[in-house]
Amino acid sequence: MFRERGIVMPFKSFESKSLHFINREMEEFELVFCVNEDDIVLIDSTRSGKSDSILSEFFSAFSDTGRLSSMLGIEDLSSIVLRASNGVRTDLACCTRAFGMPRYYLAKVEKNGCTVKIRFEELGGHSASEGRRNFLSAAFMKIVQNAPVAVTIKDSSSDSLWLNKIAKEAGFSTLSHEMTPTKESFVESLQFEGETKYFRSFVIDLKDKDSGFASVKYSIDISESEKAKRELRMSRNKIRRLHEVALELSKADTEEEVYDLFVNASCRILEFDVYSLDIVEGEDLVVKRVTNSVPDDGEERYSKYEGVAGRTLWQGKTLVFPDISKSPEARPRSSDYRSALSIPLGSFGVFQTISTELDAFDSEDIELAELLAAHVTEAISRIRSREEITRLTYYDPLTGALSRYGLAEYSAVEIEKSNRFSTPLSLMMLDVDDFKVINDSQGHMYGDFILSWVVESIKMVIRNSDRVIRWGGDEFLIILPGVAIEGAESMGKRILDRLEKRSLEEDVAATVSIGITEYLGEGDNIDGTIYRADLALHAAKNKGKNRLQVYEKKASK
Repeated sequence: MFRERGIVMPFKSFESKSLHFINREMEEFELVFCVNEDDIVLIDSTRSGKSDSILSEFFSAFSDTGRLSSMLGIEDLSSIVLRASNGVRTDLACCTRAFGMPRYYLAKVEKNGCTVKIRFEELGGHSASEGRRNFLSAAFMKIVQNAPVAVTIKDSSSDSLWLNKIAKEAGFSTLSHEMTPTKESFVESLQFEGETKYFRSFVIDLKDKDSGFASVKYSIDISESEKAKRELRMSRNKIRRLHEVALELSKADTEEEVYDLFVNASCRILEFDVYSLDIVEGEDLVVKRVTNSVPDDGEERYSKYEGVAGRTLWQGKTLVFPDISKSPEARPRSSDYRSALSIPLGSFGVFQTISTELDAFDSEDIELAELLAAHVTEAISRIRSREEITRLTYYDPLTGALSRYGLAEYSAVEIEKSNRFSTPLSLMMLDVDDFKVINDSQGHMYGDFILSWVVESIKMVIRNSDRVIRWGGDEFLIILPGVAIEGAESMGKRILDRLEKRSLEEDVAATVSIGITEYLGEGDNIDGTIYRADLALHAAKNKGKNRLQVYEKKASK
């Protein structure tokens, strides 16, 4: 009885506040037709029971019933009028755009003498008396049954809800839920068949004069746009976290800090099941960090030329495995692991993440993982470059001992500790005996070997807290924090013994002479301490070399 394609639901933009159109004059009108056999002619149009020239002029533009039927939103108006002329009374509902915005009418078609009269009453203007309440509800339901939005109706005389076709398909419940009229639209979500759907809804009252007889909720499916918004918010949050991690990585002082930040950030940003960070050491890749999802058996290493990680490192590009089982080189720890992502960290190592789902990594996941890996690569490069600069600045490249630059910094720290805590601090000066003769007879390369060999022997004896410094040429200093002069003398003897033993075992002819002194406390300094150790060294050489001498005032005479 109404044209489905002509229906446009009210409040599509949720701008109107009720079903009443602003122009209240068109709440009621009548059309009168003359029927002569199959010829149907519109002869009059009235408002409030009176002929209206303006209205007649308006409808006269629709000269034939076909155009008038389309304008009123009534399917096959001719048949309805013809049936009425034969005494068949008809009630119908329609939606028309004839007056601008869509308006909804209930109409009665009946024979009136030799004419047929159709009386239209706008739905919102009906006097919904108790006797007509069911008729009005049924008529409105008929209008909105196939509407392109979800419609929920609650009759004020009942707690039950009526749903139109779209509402049922969307998964709205017939159980009671929020149906309070609202001034503003609102977003609601519902779970249906394991999927979350989002709707923008608006609730109004159908009026019975000054009181409502039904609440109607119109709901437009905005799932796609809402999901897009939520995904955008998630992406923005991930980007924000990525910037935060990048800042933290830029402040990291050690690679161990970088490893921890990397894996923690991966869990927060990428949100997959397993993460592994493998770093190149020599010819191997060493597993530095894994998530708790993978058993950690300690320091695990494997050839950097093998497996997925090896290929990633060799090719220097990201590898994506939508289905791990189809990659013969992949060796997953668990059959639950279905897809993987492997990203190179420059030449430093490989980052891998694994999912228990097939084809789990989309382009955004890959891009975020690559950005994160790039920040980590930069952090490792920065730390290693700084370490290399430090090594070149503070360490002797030949022997690995501290350089004179390193001496100034290290000795200042240890003297400050000695003064603050009143702890002893001793110093040795060591010289390779007849080193010029070794260079001249064996060559400078052999001389370089002897220097490195001596430092290596010294490090076999001293503690981790002690430092060897190359003072110049074949002379070395050894700073011994917390060691009194007696302990330094004992350590000096062990150094001589170690050199003698290694000389016999390795057929290396090299001996050293050692001068020993101690820091004298407040008023003393590193220059004075070195000077005294130098005097003691010369005294040892004057006594025959290959020996040690503790500084005494008489040693300077």
